[in-house]
Amino acid sequence: IPATLSSGMLQINVDTDLFFASYIPQAASAMGYAGLLVMTPLGIISNVILVPFLPIFSRLTDPRDWPELKVRIRQSLVLTGITMLPLSALMVTLAGPIVRVVYERYAFNQSASQFVAPVLMAYSIGMFVYLGRDVLVRVFYAFGDGETPFRVSIFNIFLNGLLDYLLVQAFGEPGLVLATVGVNLTSMIMLLYLLDKKLGGLPWREWSLPFLGLVSGSSVTGFVALATLRGCQRVLGTEGLLIQLLELGLSSFLGLGFFAVFVSQMKLPEVDMFVDRIRGRFGK
Repeated sequence: IPATLSSGMLQINVDTDLFFASYIPQAASAMGYAGLLVMTPLGIISNVILVPFLPIFSRLTDPRDWPELKVRIRQSLVLTGITMLPLSALMVTLAGPIVRVVYERYAFNQSASQFVAPVLMAYSIGMFVYLGRDVLVRVFYAFGDGETPFRVSIFNIFLNGLLDYLLVQAFGEPGLVLATVGVNLTSMIMLLYLLDKKLGGLPWREWSLPFLGLVSGSSVTGFVALATLRGCQRVLGTEGLLIQLLELGLSSFLGLGFFAVFVSQMKLPEVDMFVDRIRGRFGK
């Protein structure tokens, strides 16, 4: 019951966002368009990460198995970082072309694309913490503990309302999305703190180094993609669906190519695990 109520709290946060969005013309529709673009990769990748790890977490709830449970939590979070951080960097830097390629038809003109693109950028910033929070919630569910995520969700309802009020005045409609990002980040930090107490301590230093490397690599990935996009636009221009597809594809390919080379040098076991799972999916 607490787990079900906790999931329902997400809808209350959405309704809170829509309340503040009603003060800004077209903000709700922009959030809807941008949200669809973000939720598509999130939904696909969450199936690769969340579904296999939940039964693994459930088998390791005995105190004797907690050292391995900590390893598995690290694996799930690093896998989340490997997938979400470079994807976030690409979607932030390529938000404009992505919106134009996917949506710009007929009544959805270039001014509409310019309105939706900043909202997509705001959503993309929070992709890692959105999925990372879901991973940590599954750890508590594995212990049969739905109350802790429920309490965190209740706190975040009030935090979401406060952040909506403050950030919408500073940033307009992207501020509503940044408020949601802030809520998910706060949830993730709170859940990590509570897990640290529950499991008798987490190896923070050991965990932090891979994430520092992934953040650095993802940042450069975004710069590579943006530089490629700007160079293509100077040569080919910005109009025409085929030209936009070519520019978007080339920028994404080079950005992800750089990240693949970078992350391979980090020698993370989670990289091999992710590649094996992708091969398994495509093999089937």
